[in-house]
Amino acid sequence: MSKYYLLFSFLLSFSTHLFAGNDKNSLGGRSAGMGNASVTFSDGFSVFANQAGLARLQTLDAGLYAENRFMLKDLGMYALAVGIPTKSSGTFGVGVSYFGNDAYNEQQVSLGYGRLLFKKLSIGAAFEFRNYSLAEQGSKPIFTFGVGLLYNLNDKLAIGANIYNPINWQLTDSDEDVAASIIKLGASFMPSDRVTIVAEAEKNIDKAMQFKAGLEYKLINKLYLRGGFGTQPSSTSFGIGLNLSPIKIDLAGSFHPTLGYSPSISISFTGKKKKEEVANEKL
Repeated sequence: MSKYYLLFSFLLSFSTHLFAGNDKNSLGGRSAGMGNASVTFSDGFSVFANQAGLARLQTLDAGLYAENRFMLKDLGMYALAVGIPTKSSGTFGVGVSYFGNDAYNEQQVSLGYGRLLFKKLSIGAAFEFRNYSLAEQGSKPIFTFGVGLLYNLNDKLAIGANIYNPINWQLTDSDEDVAASIIKLGASFMPSDRVTIVAEAEKNIDKAMQFKAGLEYKLINKLYLRGGFGTQPSSTSFGIGLNLSPIKIDLAGSFHPTLGYSPSISISFTGKKKKEEVANEKL
């Protein structure tokens, strides 16, 4: 076994252990800049984070995401997510992602669906194929699912919840090598048209509770400033967003006190809303 392979395996194991709470389902530059809290968001990346958020989309929303964890080229994350609303049959979502390199990588394909049950309550679910590939041990494919809820109490406060991979899939003969089972509960609050505050608790069944929180401030009409933090591990994040309709660009960076800086970016396309959709947007 090569020295490079041993070194990479150590770095990957260390990274995955430290960031187990960030289960690679909280994707998108907006989320990355706000402590990776995303269970109440409604965009294309909701196919990963909380499929109930898909139900709130009124136009096509498609996004590309890239993250360079700790500035190491072998710990790159890349994702594509698309939310496709229909007139009467809810919203469909498709997401694909890739993490790692030739020595070790994870591939994910998610097919999601979100639908309004009532004016304020939406539900969602996703079926997922995930493949874990280790060069010297082969691949381990699994099929799993996630379900979510999103409740908008009013136009300022929303509560979201998501359960991902409730099946305790064993990846190897080791009891420690299992696919993460994640439960999330969070809220978002808009005290004004310029400020959004998010907070979220995330529990990996096999690890300690993680708390995440973030703030977004609309500096001017098209420019957003963001910041956030997380625990388990302790980390801080910041970001900026540019809404150049129909294109949105979100840049973010997070800091780990030991391993350093992880930059990320997402570029999204949002379809144009019809006049009647804009009028009905507020609850």
